[in-house]
Amino acid sequence: MTDSAAAAVRTTADKAAEAAKDVGAAAADTAGKAAATVDKGVDKAVQKSTATGRKTAGTVEKKAAAASGSARSAVADAKADAKAAAEADKPAKPPQRSVAEIQADLDATRDRLAGRIDELQDYVAPKNVANRQMAKVKGVFVDEFGGIKPDRVLIAVGVVVGLVAVVGISRRRSS
Repeated sequence: MTDSAAAAVRTTADKAAEAAKDVGAAAADTAGKAAATVDKGVDKAVQKSTATGRKTAGTVEKKAAAASGSARSAVADAKADAKAAAEADKPAKPPQRSVAEIQADLDATRDRLAGRIDELQDYVAPKNVANRQMAKVKGVFVDEFGGIKPDRVLIAVGVVVGLVAVVGISRRRSS
């Protein structure tokens, strides 16, 4: 490269550097202005939202106070209604019963209890307990029409055969 070409390149490079400095300064200046504008916008938004929040809080406080007053009056009304209902529901003093009426009530209660005891004795009788258990077993192996359920019978037979085999094998091993 010749000296004049090198000088021209240096001059161009210097001009480019100066232009870059100018562009950098302008960019920094523009960025600063943009940041200031954003800050102002944020401040305005904060002030506006704070004012709106205060206004909303005032409205909420007024509505809460009104609701609280309504609730208090509703509670007072409910208490008064409950008190009136309790007084209306109070039973009158029972009429005096004669000795004969009391004796009749006792006899009826004694008869009712005696009948229940007889029913319980019948329910727990060994014969009746055995019959109920047989009915349960039949219910497993017999359908509602009186027919045998072959799948259940085969399962029971398989279990019995398996137990017999296990007992037989265990006896052979112990011998």
